[in-house]
Amino acid sequence: MAGGKETPRQKMIGMMYLVLTALLALNVSKQIVAAFVTINDKLDYSANIINDKNHGAYAGFEKKFITDKAQGGDGKLVKYWQEKADVVAYETAWIVDFLLKESNRMIEESEKKSWLVEETAVEMTGPEGTQKFYTELMPLSDISGMDNYDIPTNLYIGGNPEKPVEDGLEIREKIIEYRNKVLAIMGTYEAGGKKYTFEAPESAEGLPEALKTANVDDTAALANFFKALDLPEEVTQKIHGEEITHPWPSAMFDHAPIVAAAAIFTSLKLDVRNAESLAYDFLLSKVDVQEFDFNKIEVMAFAPASYVNQGDSIPLTVQVAAYDSTAKAKIKYGIDADTANPDAWKDGDNKITLGSGSPGAHKVKGVMYVKQRGVDVPKPWEFSYTVGQPMGVVSLPDLNVLYRGYDNKVQGTASGFPSDRVTLSGSGVTLSKKGEFYIAKPGSGREASISVNGKKEDGGSVNLGTFKFRVLPLPKPTIYLGQVEDGSNIPANVLRASNRLFAKYPPEVPLNVKFSISKWTMNLTGAPREVSGSGGALNSQATSMLKNAKKGNTVSFMCTVKMPDGSTKRKSAAFKVT
Repeated sequence: MAGGKETPRQKMIGMMYLVLTALLALNVSKQIVAAFVTINDKLDYSANIINDKNHGAYAGFEKKFITDKAQGGDGKLVKYWQEKADVVAYETAWIVDFLLKESNRMIEESEKKSWLVEETAVEMTGPEGTQKFYTELMPLSDISGMDNYDIPTNLYIGGNPEKPVEDGLEIREKIIEYRNKVLAIMGTYEAGGKKYTFEAPESAEGLPEALKTANVDDTAALANFFKALDLPEEVTQKIHGEEITHPWPSAMFDHAPIVAAAAIFTSLKLDVRNAESLAYDFLLSKVDVQEFDFNKIEVMAFAPASYVNQGDSIPLTVQVAAYDSTAKAKIKYGIDADTANPDAWKDGDNKITLGSGSPGAHKVKGVMYVKQRGVDVPKPWEFSYTVGQPMGVVSLPDLNVLYRGYDNKVQGTASGFPSDRVTLSGSGVTLSKKGEFYIAKPGSGREASISVNGKKEDGGSVNLGTFKFRVLPLPKPTIYLGQVEDGSNIPANVLRASNRLFAKYPPEVPLNVKFSISKWTMNLTGAPREVSGSGGALNSQATSMLKNAKKGNTVSFMCTVKMPDGSTKRKSAAFKVT
């Protein structure tokens, strides 16, 4: 084509080759840009999993507080470290919000609208009062100008890559500031009559000297947290065999397309969430409390006596009781005259049958042996009851709370009244009779009251007790791949045979709730792309991908779950192939 006269047909073919070459180059560029969307989604998915884990770690403080109080402690040590964890949670929410807003700032300049998801924003109270923090962006795949590299470059670098603008430098500075604040929270406290402090050095080289003022038992944890967020001022990159050093913002954002810059912000958010997890684990480890094991929670109503004269009152306490239903407690007890003679007490477990005996007052007294720090410690207890007059109680078979959007079963009984003359009424809750139970559907308030009423022979009504219950939304279900629970290891042969996702509560949650999965997205370590589908069944693309899974791979899902009241919630799950 370079020499000689070309025919019109040859000219047309040459032009087609030029156009084809340009199109191929354009397609490669789009594929590379699209790859950043996939990378961003995987990083964001990992950050959400770690965030869920951090919420579980925070709940550990409440469990330790309850345990400490049950063992006769004052709970002050637990609250001291829990308050530190509260500050870490607030500071983490602040820096994550900052990173998301910076990412949104680029996208908004390109798309002319905000990419922040209002529905997932949370409110937290800190030193500056209550603030709203964002936790999520809309999908990057919906950005029309995702390959625009001028906006990130102008915002965070400016005209000279060797002298980035203040906005670019501020990103690293804010993360370093967050790191140093949390390290001070972790390493500064008093214990055993000694005061420990820690002030983060400017670089990792200064760690040995800085750690001299910290508790020697904390040095490894403090060093690990420091290194988890150690962002250097300058970054050296090796390109085509040549090492080039740039300031941190230039190495991150210089000529980076918007989706690549957004993926960098998501990567920084993941680093923060990982560091937050290290901090939570450290703070929780500072509370040395022997925890009780329990798998069941119930509401129990009790009073100092089971007798009241007409016109008098009785103090009734309704509390949560948590216990291990698989373990039999060892107790010793005596009834009536035997209560004064421990040598005559009988052996038993946590269930005693009390006969009605003669009319009048009766008393049961004894001890229960509770294991504390590996030693059985006797805990005294006693119970008084009277054979005769009626008393009303409320039992909530499922749990100690009323769940919004769920048919809570409630039963009211009153000894001395036939069941057809016992009714329930409520405030802040709608009650409807269904068989021997009432179905309680709470309203929008945080608390509801249920009263037991008995109809007397003369047609009058008597209130036998009013009981208050907390109102909570239903907790999210657990995702199962076949019969394998989220977070579990799954053998490769079982994985290959799995073809359906389920959303349900694990056996230890005694709620009969049906959920459905409306859609899902699956990722497999090493797979070039994610797979999506609707419903609980995995499509052929997903099952084909699972057949290629290898030992050590991780299969992860992001599911949209339909709740009983018709609303939807997102729930993640991950399984490691063994």
